[in-house]
Amino acid sequence: MEELTLTEDNLITSQMVKRNGAHFNKSAKDEGKKNEKVVQSWEAEDNEDVVETRAGLRYLYNGYYFLGIYMPKKYKYLYVLWSVIVNLYVTIYLPAGFIMGIVDATDENMEIGNLLTSFQVAINVVGCSIKIVLMFFLFPQLLRCEPLFEKLDKRCSTHGQKELVRRFMHDGNRMVVLFAIAYWSYSTSTCISAVIFGRLPYNIYNPFINAHESWGSFILAVLMEMVPMDIACFQQVCDDSYAVIYVNILRTHLQALVLRLQQMKGDDKDSEEKNVEELKLCIIDHKNIIELYNRVAPVISITIFVQFTITASLLGSTLINILLFATNVASMVASCFYVLAVVVEVFPLCYYAQCLMDENDYLAQVIFHSDWINQSVRYRKMMIFFMQRTQKTIEFTAGKIFPITLNSFLSIAKFSFSLYTVIKEMDLKERYGLK
Repeated sequence: MEELTLTEDNLITSQMVKRNGAHFNKSAKDEGKKNEKVVQSWEAEDNEDVVETRAGLRYLYNGYYFLGIYMPKKYKYLYVLWSVIVNLYVTIYLPAGFIMGIVDATDENMEIGNLLTSFQVAINVVGCSIKIVLMFFLFPQLLRCEPLFEKLDKRCSTHGQKELVRRFMHDGNRMVVLFAIAYWSYSTSTCISAVIFGRLPYNIYNPFINAHESWGSFILAVLMEMVPMDIACFQQVCDDSYAVIYVNILRTHLQALVLRLQQMKGDDKDSEEKNVEELKLCIIDHKNIIELYNRVAPVISITIFVQFTITASLLGSTLINILLFATNVASMVASCFYVLAVVVEVFPLCYYAQCLMDENDYLAQVIFHSDWINQSVRYRKMMIFFMQRTQKTIEFTAGKIFPITLNSFLSIAKFSFSLYTVIKEMDLKERYGLK
């Protein structure tokens, strides 16, 4: 009986062990799955936490890729063919067509207001073609900035610094969209107003289609003008937005450097050596920012010089057109959109370049107001050296002649409105019966 009882006890015990073992294995599997999910969530957070300045250039790079400027690694021969087609059609034919259309125009087939509209757009299109040809040779200089982006991105370690880069990643692409909206608003409004009143938007020279032959020929002629014009507007979008984007890259990493300097403290002796090493890294960061500026500034200087030379004349001629020769509300609305587009070409760059200058001056103040009193002698010597380097102003110029600041933009605006005021005081409408 005792042996039987022991055997029954052993069976009960073994069954309990199996049940507990199965329950333990199930719990272990569940715990393993939970841990695996936690690790995956950690990895996802790490991937989301990675910031890349280059991500803010995605729309810009795609734009230059579409325009035949950004050579891909694959299918180079097909891309060269695409680049030749686009640039022959837009960069060469469009400005030539504008000029030939103006020369071919007569008093019988074109009003003076429409002629002036074509003339002011022709000036801008010629300038756009010059800038896109320049960017074909200068764009590789911008691509050489990417190693500096990687170095500066790796230095963004805190949440505040990463948030600055993350904000640029959104704003950089958004700027391309905003420029496109401004420029395409003008081209669209011009096309709509022209079609409503039964005339061609720009009177570009077209030897293949007679727009006055039939309604279908008229629509086809309008499309043949608007397609290259919209692509030319997109050329302007890329040519004008790249400078604003790269200036904001400099601003972003300069602001991140300011945050690093503000976070350095010297409350205890243990942090003195750490602060010295951190100050060394901050000096290297500033050196990389200056190197980035030295690579970008020559490119911006050349293209913005072309823009500055035509902006004042475009504003003046457009205001004269609105005041004297705009014969209907639709033409006035289209001209107002054109004024907006011309202002957008220069104002954002002048504004952000001015902000960059002010933030660079603020950097020297941040260094001086840091906790250098409680730091070592070695730290103080390095700080003096650093402060001397930051006192050199980061300033962009147009052709190394005109500084790109808000004062320069105001000077252009003053010249344009002065010309507008002079024409208005001459009462040309009443004198020559232009009402």
